[in-house]
Amino acid sequence: MLWVLLFIAGLVILLVGVMPLILRGPRLVNSLAASLGLVVLAAGAGGVILKPRLPAFDVAAPPLPAPVEAAPEPQPEPPAPAAEVPAAPSPSAPAASPAPASSKDESQLAPAKLPAPLSVPTTTVVGTETDPLNDAAATPPSSTTPVPSPPPEPTAPAEPPPPTDAEKLAALVPQQTREEAAFTKAVTDARTAYDKASDDDRASVQSSRAAAVCAAVKKPDIQGWVGAVKELDRDPGGRTILSIALPDGTLVKTWNNAMSDVDDKTLILAGTPLAAAVGKLAVGDPVRFSGSFFPDDPDCFRSSRLSLDQSMTEPSFLFRFTSFDKL
Repeated sequence: MLWVLLFIAGLVILLVGVMPLILRGPRLVNSLAASLGLVVLAAGAGGVILKPRLPAFDVAAPPLPAPVEAAPEPQPEPPAPAAEVPAAPSPSAPAASPAPASSKDESQLAPAKLPAPLSVPTTTVVGTETDPLNDAAATPPSSTTPVPSPPPEPTAPAEPPPPTDAEKLAALVPQQTREEAAFTKAVTDARTAYDKASDDDRASVQSSRAAAVCAAVKKPDIQGWVGAVKELDRDPGGRTILSIALPDGTLVKTWNNAMSDVDDKTLILAGTPLAAAVGKLAVGDPVRFSGSFFPDDPDCFRSSRLSLDQSMTEPSFLFRFTSFDKL
């Protein structure tokens, strides 16, 4: 630390002597100050680099305090053993006399004589003896008789599964009118022919079906056809959307929105007797209905399908319902 201070002091003295020399020119005082500053600066720099030891500036390090050892904790003195009190002898148990010591073990002692057997007189009563063999034969062996298990309870016959939609529709076949049976046969035969026809011949199959449908149903108005409710819904205006599946799966249905139904009036208006009759139905219920188709090409009656493939494989016709009767 001393050499650093000396170096700083020499630097300051050198600057004090050099600055006037530069500003005012050489003078004796400034030259002496610059020389002194240079000497002190050199001495401080040499002390910082060499670090010579100066005994006059050594400061004795204070002695470190000796560590204080903790005094051992006093241990509690063990309690003095209690004086043993001799047990008082029991008045009822007499003191056992010590057995005489013997230098021989049991194998070297002389055997003791057994007492003579006593004769016991027995009396035999004639006629009261039992033959153990006969008794064993007469007495059946004691055995546990197995308890018969109760007969199993008769199991209730399993309920038959509910009929499928196809089975429900097939059950309606005998109730078809002659006109409906001819209509469904024409549609079914055309569907089969369409599946087997090539792409070039499928358009002709549609024309053939239209001719067969028109021949089966002379007028668009029909009466007493049967089917099952396929779809039952309402639009935002409360009008009923209805779709009925015929026994062959063909659909007769209303429009599903008021915009498309502006001219056809197929949706069932709320508050009408027809709406009240439809309100008693549920999806899957068999019904007998009446109404009218819409004549149109190329399917004889207007189809609700947009493509030829859907019209032939999934036939669906637009229909205006006029009456319902739940079967």
